[in-house]
Amino acid sequence: MKKAALLLLPLTIASCGYLGIPDGDVSGNILGTQPSGTIRMALRGMTLSGVQTPALDQGNMGTLNPEKRVYAISFPNEPQDGAYELFAYVDGETGTKLRHDSGEQKTGSRTFVFSKNGSGDKSGTDLLNVKPGWTLVNGLTPGKNGTPFTGIDLNW
Repeated sequence: MKKAALLLLPLTIASCGYLGIPDGDVSGNILGTQPSGTIRMALRGMTLSGVQTPALDQGNMGTLNPEKRVYAISFPNEPQDGAYELFAYVDGETGTKLRHDSGEQKTGSRTFVFSKNGSGDKSGTDLLNVKPGWTLVNGLTPGKNGTPFTGIDLNW
């Protein structure tokens, strides 16, 4: 019986992304005084320098448990090049359910840039020269490149 369980473990782990359990591309804590209400995560395309990225409009992300102040999310399977904003929010009684609407309280956000092939000289030294894949951006400076991103805390 133990052998059968051990043989199924890799299959179970590999299927997590297909069963709605996040892969853990980004994980962290939600810090500060948490407001009451249903806490959700959002990943949405954002504007850089006045140009709207062709990124994900906004997704209601599967999480570990934002009510318990921890989260883990998966990036889209086929992202488009562009900038993405990640944040937690209180899904209010008004507006569109499962979406962040103007006026709903949210945490500070973290920014990620996706580039399928990289740009410029691909050195990762600035936003004109990003490496291929996912990059965490701190202000206007590229940070860590490549998943997983751990310890990405969000603050109320």
